Amino acid sequence: MDTLSKSQIESALAARLPSYNVTCTLHADGTLSAVLSSPETDHFAITGIVRANYRGAEAIARLANELLREMVLSRQGIRNSRLQLPPNPAS
Repeated sequence: MDTLSKSQIESALAARLPSYNVTCTLHADGTLSAVLSSPETDHFAITGIVRANYRGAEAIARLANELLREMVLSRQGIRNSRLQLPPNPAS
């Protein structure tokens, strides 16, 4: 099966991630970058995705799930860093 084109990848991801605007960039080394933007100003950029690993509809569904997982982990990391208290200088 052929590697999907930029517009095919964007359309497939947008269909699976309807609350995000998906913009992809294809690179000469065979990798893909994806920027996902939501109306609530959440923006996620994922780079270095190896396009050859994602061929066909099932693989795009897997890619969408992986992107969502990375977004969740990123949000958790941001929340955790915000919740940490600065060290007490008196101790």
